[in-house]
Amino acid sequence: MGYKILITAPTLADRAMAMLDALEATVFTIPDGAPDSLIYDIAAREQIDGIIVRIGEIDATVIDASANLRVLSKNGIGVDNVDVAHATRKGIPVVNGRNSNSQSVAEHALGMMIALLKDFRRLDNSVRNGNWEKATYQGIELQGKHVGLIGFGGNGRALAKLLLPFGVRISAYDPYLEDDAFFEGITRAATLDDFVADIDILSIHCPRTQETENMVDAARFAQMKSSAYLVNCARGGIVDETALVAALQFGDIAAAGIDVFDVEAPPKDHPLWQLSNVLLSPHIAGVTHESFERMGTMAVENAYKILNGEPIDPDCVVNPEALA
Repeated sequence: MGYKILITAPTLADRAMAMLDALEATVFTIPDGAPDSLIYDIAAREQIDGIIVRIGEIDATVIDASANLRVLSKNGIGVDNVDVAHATRKGIPVVNGRNSNSQSVAEHALGMMIALLKDFRRLDNSVRNGNWEKATYQGIELQGKHVGLIGFGGNGRALAKLLLPFGVRISAYDPYLEDDAFFEGITRAATLDDFVADIDILSIHCPRTQETENMVDAARFAQMKSSAYLVNCARGGIVDETALVAALQFGDIAAAGIDVFDVEAPPKDHPLWQLSNVLLSPHIAGVTHESFERMGTMAVENAYKILNGEPIDPDCVVNPEALA
């Protein structure tokens, strides 16, 4: 059956778009930079069967716009831009691409760690300005460091597997997992207080929820070593940005690698821009050629499994109550 599918972006990966074409879907897209209101307009006008979510807010108004809506399928993992509670009340499954970009996020986080330890950003700028610090520069090795992970789902586990060959110690905090999720070489922490004062690098890999919002705040920075580094490739709002700026300015921590922000895109006068001890990227840790294809194809496959009443991996279903 040729369902009406709305993609909240200009496109998906080529392979995913080819899948939709083969399935004879009628596809609607949202141009880059268009207001979120266009998502509602198209959903209401066309009475969409499924929405593949990339960017934009999928709030209750959008969910209510089409009487035919039967699935919200995320191109990726995080669903903080989807009103999952309202979808659940309406019996609409929200599905995601479980672990589809975990390797990409893990590699990006590892890259940020090494770039911070070796001070790549400053060295690049120094050489470009005609300096040659060969006689005075000293970097820092990753080997032997204590890395603390907040969240040990797909992204956290993928990063841990990359880190272990470096000879690091790894502590992980995730209260929602069973003990067998923590494999050899990982120390499970019952609370953040178990390791945050001792770690050399804190890396965040949990969703943004009421529980995790501003989890890393001024009090948490005060617990950390002044030589410690922070990496956040998860979601904005988990780190209190005001507290982060102060911690970087006053030396409470050494430096930070930040891929996600409380408001995206951040304002052009954001105080982080003025700091030399922060490495920034525009919420692209999970976006590689490989992950973009995995995310797109999983988003299409998951949407059609729901639309066609076919079995779906339960780990991909965010609100299993809707299926019941």
